Amino acid sequence: MYEIITLRDKVRVEPSRLEENNKEAVTEIIRHEYIGRIVDEKALLVGLLGIDRIEEGIIIPNDASIYYDTVFRMLAYLPTLHETVKGQISDVSEIGAIVNIGPVDGLVHISQTMDDFVDFSKNILTGRRTKSSIKAGDTVIASIIAVSTKGIMKVGLTMRSPGLGKLGSKKREVTKGSHGN
Repeated sequence: MYEIITLRDKVRVEPSRLEENNKEAVTEIIRHEYIGRIVDEKALLVGLLGIDRIEEGIIIPNDASIYYDTVFRMLAYLPTLHETVKGQISDVSEIGAIVNIGPVDGLVHISQTMDDFVDFSKNILTGRRTKSSIKAGDTVIASIIAVSTKGIMKVGLTMRSPGLGKLGSKKREVTKGSHGN
């Protein structure tokens, strides 16, 4: 899930940038310093939406930089447990599959790739019974089952539930009296 977060911070503009337009310098510094940062141990900042206010700068003794108290809005990614996400497989290994779900990559452990015993061979995961396969480049639907934001954001995914998995594959439940047709 994405959310807009309003932040307030003192932005340090070094003397070498003082000839630049004040707002442009502050904007570039915020983008460089904040995009990719995790805030409140839950949200990954992915983009600067706008600067609401830049107050008059202050100079601190023994530092030639100017500090501007700034209020700005950032787009943040907050992965939520049980959220359904669409992504593309970027890598497959004997551990499982890496799925790019936008601003981060998630891991689908081999045991969570499909409701079948899974074999790994030649960078492809294949179900023994279903013969379903997953490889790099496949588009999948997954559900978030774990999120860690300590230091870097890590997301655990599953594709075992009905409706999840590789797009275009048919997950059918065989019922009594059905011949699988």
